[in-house]
Amino acid sequence: MASETVKPPLLSSLRQLATRIEFWLIFFPFGIYVGLFNSISSLLNQILYPHGYSETVAGITGALLIVVGLVSAAIMSPIIDRLKHYLGTMKILIPILAATYIAFIFAPSSGNVAGPYVLASIMGATSFCILPVALEYMVEITYPMSPEIPSTLCWTGGQIFGAAFILIENALKAGPEEDPPLHMMRALIFQAVMATAVVPLPLCVGLFGIDVRKRRLEAECQRVGSLEEAIIRRV
Repeated sequence: MASETVKPPLLSSLRQLATRIEFWLIFFPFGIYVGLFNSISSLLNQILYPHGYSETVAGITGALLIVVGLVSAAIMSPIIDRLKHYLGTMKILIPILAATYIAFIFAPSSGNVAGPYVLASIMGATSFCILPVALEYMVEITYPMSPEIPSTLCWTGGQIFGAAFILIENALKAGPEEDPPLHMMRALIFQAVMATAVVPLPLCVGLFGIDVRKRRLEAECQRVGSLEEAIIRRV
């Protein structure tokens, strides 16, 4: 099994990751989208309140963001894992997620609760589906490295981006003299720009001679084939 493969040591794995373009093409979208999700979920009340929405509406929007995401991930993750279409799934979902951040710029000022509700549901569903797919794909393309190494780096990057985005978006908050007071339109534009900026990165995976073989899956298939051959010889 793949778990029996000798894993390269930590420092050697880090040096290899630093030179692998395919790792960075997944790392930055993963980290930035985790950071954006953390920031928008943390600042949701501040985003909606200046436009007349109540705390109840903000709470429901946040609940939809998480609950719809969890349900979607629970349904989609086993299907995608069975089909092994990790890269194709990311190339479909990431542009949808970026478009949702762009649309969310206009949702608070619409005055209709349907806008934040629908967009939060789509944002949660796509975000929660992308995360496990990206992590699983990262394990495939970095094999035989220990899967904890790229996963830990991705999650650490996401938390760092999240903290930075919250600070930046708070700094972009409008003043009390603007209309409406303390609105966060500039913060939403910043989120949309960041979400859109990383869309080309996963789309480039597999191009320009980048090696995107599913190394772990290949190793498993080779071991199963060798085991079957050995059993046949014994029989």
